[in-house]
Amino acid sequence: MENVIKYIVWPAVAGMVFGFVLLQLPRVAEWIPGLDLYLAQNSADSESEPLSFADAFSKSAPAVVSINSTSDIAIPINQVFNPFARNPKLYRRDESTNLGSGVIISPDGYIITSYHIIELNDPNTVPDPESPFPQIEVTLYNGESMEARVIIVDEDNDLALLKVNAMDLAYLSPADEGSYDVGDMVLAIGNPRNIGQSMTQGIISALLKTDQGYVIQTDAAINPGNSGGALIDTDGRLIGINSTIVTESGGYEGISFAVPSQNAFRLKDYYIESGPGGFLGVDGRFITRVASNILLDGDVEGLWIERLSKNGPADAAGIQVNDVIVQLEDIQITNDTTALAAIQTVSRLGPGETISARVFRGGEYIDFSVVLGVGEAIIYYSESEPLLDPNPFEERLIEEGLL
Repeated sequence: MENVIKYIVWPAVAGMVFGFVLLQLPRVAEWIPGLDLYLAQNSADSESEPLSFADAFSKSAPAVVSINSTSDIAIPINQVFNPFARNPKLYRRDESTNLGSGVIISPDGYIITSYHIIELNDPNTVPDPESPFPQIEVTLYNGESMEARVIIVDEDNDLALLKVNAMDLAYLSPADEGSYDVGDMVLAIGNPRNIGQSMTQGIISALLKTDQGYVIQTDAAINPGNSGGALIDTDGRLIGINSTIVTESGGYEGISFAVPSQNAFRLKDYYIESGPGGFLGVDGRFITRVASNILLDGDVEGLWIERLSKNGPADAAGIQVNDVIVQLEDIQITNDTTALAAIQTVSRLGPGETISARVFRGGEYIDFSVVLGVGEAIIYYSESEPLLDPNPFEERLIEEGLL
């Protein structure tokens, strides 16, 4: 019996007494100096640990959108060479769709996304001449859909700035660039594989230096469809725009990259501050001699005009769709670089100035004088040197009016 009392009853009684004392500590803290501070600190520590990310999601999710970019394309059909057929044109028309996410960064409808979502990636296709521009549909968190247009792109950082005609939208503000570091917890919000908006959680794995600055590496689950979506901190502030993943399977493997949010806001500010500049009123792309033989019955290289702004400067001067601009001012257009440089020259001139353009049409060269109108100063952005982008998939904002 003594052993039972010694080894069972007394330990049980001592345990109950100790537990009772712990339960009564908050009541007696006011009589024991320093005990109340200790208890308060421990309570605060337990409350500071995030048990849920619901608040961060509820603050951020309404500013994240789904993006559907649809392009009409023409796919060349392989055929047996026929020496008696002159420049045969055989195409199969189809539709190309890119799905992704975007982030509203101002209440008046500016949306940032990944450039590769709006880009036609297949080199074996060309835009359908009857509809060369993508149709971009943005779906808000509440399910409302609206048309968006591309106003400026930063291909180096894989960013594109879109605009919708809406006001008072939910939007995200950027986190301070020095407020996050490797090891910090982050959340990714987007539309993976078009299943609907969802959130994943991870940490910042690394901050990697690049030619354009740096990118944020994270192990938050990122899958196709998340591109252009938000990478946020636990307070719901925008850290980055989810861009790419490293994968051999095509799906998430734990290595994802995001462009710092400051780049997105810098792009918007640059666009707003650039102001109106010279507007030629053409949309096109560089075309090689081989391609022009197939598409245009011509042996020429230059800037192939696929769309003209109605009543715009080039239209008013007599330039037509399917003309090939071979020279602007003193710049001969022989490749993509010179095409960009030629149109950059136009953007740096003021509205009302006159430029010379040499055009190839129907086997002959024609010279035009074009009075520039009011338009976008620059729709292509690079940290090193801003350039105009002649890519036909970037829609122009201003398509009307002359000074």
